Amino acid sequence: MTRGLSHRHRNFSPLRDKTLVNVLRQLFAADFGYENKMIFAEIMIKRILDAVDAFVKPASMIRPGQMLWMAVPDDGRKYAHRPMKDTPQVPVVLTVVADEDLEGLADGEDFETIRRRRHARLVNQAHEQGAALAQTDLSAVTLMSETSVGQDLRRTQTEEERLLPTRGVVHDLGPTVSHKVAVIHLFEAGYLEPEIAERLSPVHSLRSVERYVQTYKNVLKLSKRGFSPDSIASILAIGHRLVAAYVDLVQEYHPTALVANPHLHAQAHALSPSTTQVPYDPK
Repeated sequence: MTRGLSHRHRNFSPLRDKTLVNVLRQLFAADFGYENKMIFAEIMIKRILDAVDAFVKPASMIRPGQMLWMAVPDDGRKYAHRPMKDTPQVPVVLTVVADEDLEGLADGEDFETIRRRRHARLVNQAHEQGAALAQTDLSAVTLMSETSVGQDLRRTQTEEERLLPTRGVVHDLGPTVSHKVAVIHLFEAGYLEPEIAERLSPVHSLRSVERYVQTYKNVLKLSKRGFSPDSIASILAIGHRLVAAYVDLVQEYHPTALVANPHLHAQAHALSPSTTQVPYDPK
């Protein structure tokens, strides 16, 4: 009996090695010179297969109306300014057509309202899965122009008095400054940074709130010292639009700070950026 099991073991056990892992092991050994470094090859193979698994989801995980999309992880600003090919990606399941969309269509709801709701839903779904969608992602998924996507997001934020966790907001990218302005309004209303982060959660982390507040304080200090907007932008390595937004806030909350600054006193109104600010309620 033991001999029979041993015989079958010798004959059939090798079949268990007919795996993709071993195919890749042979590839690394024969074509890439890893025959004497298989421990490293096996580590890389595992990482490669994990990445492949991330791109492939069982059909049972995707419901009708949903799609799989690769998004940038919401890991702070670690990869904020890197090319997409050098940026990690995570899979997210997005509901492109939801029951509420179909119900709205059937009830005669206007297409623009349904579209705005969809854009907000996609952004929030990605954020709930640890990722962030850019406006270009939404444009590609919904086949709407970036301009239309941006208008939809801004209108939703204005009407619902909340920030949407797009990549531009959570990674502090792009020309928008409205979320930074909202942080400073709350700061000037007497809220501490942890309280502000909690009020704007889950869009902003405490670290990002602290960064906005510190930058604002630096603009205020440099404004009092008589520096020009160009100089402030250069010293702090921030954009001119953000300098203009912070100068407006300085003028609003600390008007005397600009009186002795010939560069800013006369230009304070002219520097005002044309951005749609998110309403806030410090109460």
